[in-house]
Amino acid sequence: MKKIVILSCVIIFCTCCWWGCTPQDSIEEPGPGYLVEELGVWDFTAGFAFESVLGLVEDLNFEFPQETKDQIEKLFQKGLQRQIRGVSISYRTIDPFGNPVIATGAFFYPRDLKPGGVVEVPPIALMHDTEAPSLYVEQKKFSYESVPCMLGYITINPDFLGVRYTEDWPRPYLIAGNAGMAAYHMRKAVEEYLLLTENYQLGNRSTILGYSLGGSTSMAMAWYYQDNPTGVKVDKVITGGGVYDGLEAFRAYVRTEKNDYQSIPMVIIGLDKYYNLGLDYSRIFTNGMENQVDSPDPEAGGDGYVWWFSGKRTLASIVRRWGSNLRTYMHPDFFNPELTGEFAKLREPLLENSIVYNFTPGPLTEIHLIHSGEDNLIPVECSDLLFREYKKKGCAITYDRVSGNHFEAGFYFIATSMFYLIVK
Repeated sequence: MKKIVILSCVIIFCTCCWWGCTPQDSIEEPGPGYLVEELGVWDFTAGFAFESVLGLVEDLNFEFPQETKDQIEKLFQKGLQRQIRGVSISYRTIDPFGNPVIATGAFFYPRDLKPGGVVEVPPIALMHDTEAPSLYVEQKKFSYESVPCMLGYITINPDFLGVRYTEDWPRPYLIAGNAGMAAYHMRKAVEEYLLLTENYQLGNRSTILGYSLGGSTSMAMAWYYQDNPTGVKVDKVITGGGVYDGLEAFRAYVRTEKNDYQSIPMVIIGLDKYYNLGLDYSRIFTNGMENQVDSPDPEAGGDGYVWWFSGKRTLASIVRRWGSNLRTYMHPDFFNPELTGEFAKLREPLLENSIVYNFTPGPLTEIHLIHSGEDNLIPVECSDLLFREYKKKGCAITYDRVSGNHFEAGFYFIATSMFYLIVK
């Protein structure tokens, strides 16, 4: 496969950026130019993407009525022939410690280069090393995060850290500053790529969509664009099912003692690494989850968090092993009303990365919030708090508090997002 390596003398974008909510005190730009290499190219039609989405829906055992499918196909009959190109790239960014690092991501654009605009969509909380937007492109697999490209939008899906070159690192999903910066650097790399290969100038306006753990990341991206001299204007953020305040999420998990998606250990492991917390995992986990040997054998000190959250295990296998009851693997200290014991070390990082209390969207940025009151993965209390506090601040925010589980609300999120993009 032909690869494009960008020399530093070709394109130099010098934007001074600083972000106050990262573990380090200051941020430096990663160097001259952002784009490093083209890793893969995939050409397909919007019709192929549509059929792929139906397949993803069926995999979740969600019934998609044939009548609805026929109506969509009729509505987009002409658009389904649209030619789309997906590109996997690597690019320069900064890790949470302030050091230069190579990250990856994917983006999609209509081959006629007449897009409806730019849409940025961060990924959900992916568990396995093989799950990432850039890898999906190389595998010729379509994902929910790439759906806006079906409508002719340039769609940008950053991987963030913890993928490919940094696959031994935990993914820093709740570290807002680094997420915003890595997304911005990905956007700049896409801008360089399109200018170099297509002589196309990327616009400076974005719509940001994000669901599940991508919900908080979508807000982190808007935060970064607003509070730094990026030149990027965010028209709207449609965000759903997210952890907008970590402390509020912890309180809700303590109350319910349940989580059907084992993301809590992943978040804790990430905060421990990137904030150098030095956690004693024997006081974080229990019943063997605290074991630190990379082995499935509990007799050898394995079958614990190191084995299960190394990026080598599938979500299905983690669910089978540990189930949904938090009492199964969380230390008893976790279930205190406030963070105590070893969990108290998480307080400052969670406060520092709170979207609710640290980010106030400007008056021209619309926020459309979606969350289910019956969410079985991410506590709805997080969105309730965000909406309540943003209304106090006078922000332009609307809230759809829907019904159904996390995945059913996710389909509502996708439908709402697509409707907005069609009207736009």
